[in-house]
Order: sequence, then structure tokens, then C-alpha cells
Amino acid sequence: MLISFTVLMISCQEEERELIDPELDNVIHQDSQLAGLMRSIVTHDGSFDDLVDGGNCYSINLPYSIILNGADEIIINQISDYDLFTETDNIQIQFPITITQHNYIEEIIENESQLQMLANSCELQDDDIECIDFVYPFRFATYNTANNILNTIEVIHDAQVYGFMDDLDENTLVAINYPLRLSLSDGTSIEVIHNDQLVSEILTFEASCDENDG
Repeated sequence: MLISFTVLMISCQEEERELIDPELDNVIHQDSQLAGLMRSIVTHDGSFDDLVDGGNCYSINLPYSIILNGADEIIINQISDYDLFTETDNIQIQFPITITQHNYIEEIIENESQLQMLANSCELQDDDIECIDFVYPFRFATYNTANNILNTIEVIHDAQVYGFMDDLDENTLVAINYPLRLSLSDGTSIEVIHNDQLVSEILTFEASCDENDG
């Protein structure tokens, strides 16, 4: 029994090593095209509240208050509340507010001047891909070359993937445990089984929808 268990452990470890062998083309390098495209997909999209905050590279954390047309104070509790406003409305944000940036870092904004500076910076950061989403959960296989530790990490949302990709270092080899599904803006999905296919599909569909960042 001990012998068979040892063989099983060795077999599993060899399988895991094959997934993340640095000589194979399924390894995701930190500065690779694929890593950049994946970060763009999971970058926080703040365009849903642009009518209020004027910037698509961040969003205001809910709930918060506004003064509408110089009269009514309204508390915005959910995203659907933005449907109540039009471009002709005069909307005054009641500061301070907390915003979530493109990289999921939160920041307290004290006044309109600070918010405008942040909105101006969005013009330099509009690299998010909104026409494609990952279908969760999926898994990464990792191998640390410094300590020979193999690991499998399950991710369940965009912020987790962003943090994972951002924390990669030169000692860690990482690969996706395929198959992986992509959700498209038209409601359909695609199954991918290889890094090259993933890059190809992202490049094909990254501009297939109206990102509404204007």
C-alpha cells in the first residue's frame, strides 16, 4: 500500500511538472503577450458609473449620496440606480467617497478636484478588454523553481486573477489548467485548450462590442 501511494505521488508530481515545464509553450511568462491580455480582461471596469464620476478606470464604491439638479439628495445603493439619470442632469457627488481603481486598489477621494485628476488619468489607462470575460472557476498550476513546490490555485473572480497575475515573479512558473471557457458579449461562449488558441480568441473578439468608454 505504501509503495502504491508513493508511486501515485510521483506520478501526480510528474503530471503537474509537465503542465508547467518551462520548455513547453503553455507556460505564461509575466511579460508575455498572453499575460498582458489576461490582465486587460480582468482589469476593473469602471465605465458603468461614468455619468456620475466621469472616469472609466475607476468606480465609486456603493452606497454614496448625490444631489440631483440642485434639489434632491439621492442615495445610490445599486448599479441599476444609474438608469435613473440622464446626461442633462446636474449631479453633485457628496464627498468624501471611496473609489476602486483599475487594479482593485481602493482610495478615498475628498473633493471634486481630486476626482477630476483621477478622471484625467483614465485617458492613459484605457487598456481594459470588456468584450470578453473568463468563465469561473478555473485553475492555475504553479511551480516554484526556488523551493520545488508544486501547487494548484482555483480562481473565482476577476480581482483574484488580477492579483495573481500581478504577483508573479521570476521564480514561479504558471500555466492554466485547460480547458478554459471565455464568455463573449453576445452571450455565447468559447472553449479554449491551449495558450496559442487563447491569445488568438482574445485578439479576435477584444473589440467585438461597444465598450461605452466615451
